[in-house]
Amino acid sequence: MTDPGEHTDEQSEDTADREGWLKALPYAVFALYVIAPALLIPVAGTPWLLVGFIFAVAAIAGLVDGYCFRPSWTLPLSAAGGFWVAKILYFNNGTFIYALGVAVVSALCAWLMSLVRKQPAPVSSTSSAQV
Repeated sequence: MTDPGEHTDEQSEDTADREGWLKALPYAVFALYVIAPALLIPVAGTPWLLVGFIFAVAAIAGLVDGYCFRPSWTLPLSAAGGFWVAKILYFNNGTFIYALGVAVVSALCAWLMSLVRKQPAPVSSTSSAQV
């Protein structure tokens, strides 16, 4: 039993700040949404390539963030903000709904990956005893 004022490892993990390259992840996603369409629009033969890119970035970043850090609203909101800026720069007004989709996809992927990370490791059926 722990003292109510005492922090456990699980509590400190939930309140820990981003460290190292994880600090840069929300900024990198924001920058990717703002810069990459300028490079992809001339190359893309179809708008569906960009739609796929938009949601793939959200999903991959959410998976990485959920596995390496924890689910939070920082990444989904920065992804939605990055897409919102990209919408202003490159896309028509009807694509505003993608900002909500990006936030939801990123948040769901982070949440799912955090569940995978918390699963206990499977017990091996082979013995590690040496003869």
